[in-house]
Amino acid sequence: MGTTMTEAESKQISRRIALLERASALFDRHGASVPFAIAFLNGWPTEIKFYPDLVVGNAWKVLLSLALYQLAAFALRRAVSFATADFEP
Repeated sequence: MGTTMTEAESKQISRRIALLERASALFDRHGASVPFAIAFLNGWPTEIKFYPDLVVGNAWKVLLSLALYQLAAFALRRAVSFATADFEP
């Protein structure tokens, strides 16, 4: 028995990939606002004037979370590109 994909399954997979692509684009565009919102709600400093503010204060948490969100956005973009490449004949 061969494993052939029906047209309905193919359309459903295409829709799911398109949804993942849209979610990835939104996360890439607005994902950096999440760490700033968390920092604002926790009262962390969101701007750094001097190096000691970075080391002593909580500003390093904002910078680290921004870097992590950028890595997550990159991972989502790569996942979409791999899913698209695997699905195309």
